[in-house]
Amino acid sequence: MKAVMKKPALLIVALTILFVLSACEKENNGSDLPKDILILNNWIWEGMNEIYLWEQYIPNLNWREEPDPEAFFYKLLYEEDRNSWIVDDYEELVAMFDGVETTTGMSARPYIYTGSQWIGFVQYVTPGSPAADSGIARGDIIYTIDGNSLSEANYYDLFYQTTATFGFADWDGSQLVPNDREVTLTAIEFNQNPIVHDEVISYQGYDIGYFVYTQFTTGQQNEWLTELNLVLEEFKTAGVSDVVVDLRYNPGGNLDLSAYIAASLAPEAAMQENEVFVDLVWNDLYDNYWRQADLDEDGQADGAESWQLRVRMPQSDLSLNLPRVYFLTTSATASASESLMVGLYPYMDVVQIGTTTYGKCYGSTTVDDWEEPKRHNWAMQPLIVKYSNAEGYTDFQNGIAPDYEVVEYPVQAKPFGSLEDPFLAKALEEITGVSPLVKKSLAPGMEWKSLPVRRKPLPELQIDIPRIRQ
Repeated sequence: MKAVMKKPALLIVALTILFVLSACEKENNGSDLPKDILILNNWIWEGMNEIYLWEQYIPNLNWREEPDPEAFFYKLLYEEDRNSWIVDDYEELVAMFDGVETTTGMSARPYIYTGSQWIGFVQYVTPGSPAADSGIARGDIIYTIDGNSLSEANYYDLFYQTTATFGFADWDGSQLVPNDREVTLTAIEFNQNPIVHDEVISYQGYDIGYFVYTQFTTGQQNEWLTELNLVLEEFKTAGVSDVVVDLRYNPGGNLDLSAYIAASLAPEAAMQENEVFVDLVWNDLYDNYWRQADLDEDGQADGAESWQLRVRMPQSDLSLNLPRVYFLTTSATASASESLMVGLYPYMDVVQIGTTTYGKCYGSTTVDDWEEPKRHNWAMQPLIVKYSNAEGYTDFQNGIAPDYEVVEYPVQAKPFGSLEDPFLAKALEEITGVSPLVKKSLAPGMEWKSLPVRRKPLPELQIDIPRIRQ
């Protein structure tokens, strides 16, 4: 059975969309700055003053006097904005949103052990990647890189090299002990499947669907949407009673895809009745524009029902018609991952297990140069909307706290799907009433502190936006 994600033609599907603008190049007006700097500054100034969610709070700066375009962009951001960014490589950004990156396929988060020792905890390895082919697996502890002990000063530079040699350590029950294992990896351009594990778990007479999802992306040719549909079809064929969605390492992605997954998980009536998934708030300029537009071509202004103001659950041929769903989360769970949870709150029981999420109730879009031929290869990723669910729930900038707290410790990591994984074990306990996990205490005095992964949160909105101000 082939399922498709059905949606209005004008709603956003692509992973990154060209923000189509047109503008006249400004005169230098006596500025001593090079012309290429002025072009960048003017593009930043005009784009942000139109589409930015907090446009009314942009400080009154003179773009002709700013020598550093990147620093200029960050000067314009609202004080509560921690998610807008700018890059100097548009094509690389587009590829990342499609799931294509120059990578080893190994996701490793830095941790501090006993207050000073830095290590890298391998959270997951994408199948088919150089790391997977080299035998690296979830739970491996990176102890050195290129023979260097790890620290705040060198970890990120060493880890993100094109080629690096990783040394590993084992846990002997009370401390980390370096072993003789070393693996040299070279990053390649790799199209990463966001579903790194899926299965139907039979436990205590229940058939439970479980999948690990690392990015909301349909892929370059919808290949990852097809992969997702195969997983949903497997669950539907098996007649699963419950589903556990592992979003521990998912920073976000496409909002339409989040709505589609929600429609596939929710009670069938919510999907069939096209219930509201999330409402979107833009700046005043765009909010008024969408309200007055006739996107559905019925001869009347769309008002609050505009496709760009209200995202509804699309139709899904793979509806699982569940009364409840379980999500596994950490502080790396962000953006579209959070929208999937909060969008489902009004329609079913949502059980969250793990730690508090990142906290991002906003969406962004990609803005590159609007001139043809293009004058530069930079791209902005400004926040442009704020979302709330059908009951108005929003403003979770401090993250969404779990119903059941489970803390992730590197030395307790188990393969995905293992009944000894503390996160999954807690979900199975809540589903069946029986825990498969024999609880183990950590060694006395053992302290672990997780640190942020240096990867920008992905935008959950990709919208084809007309330029209003000419």
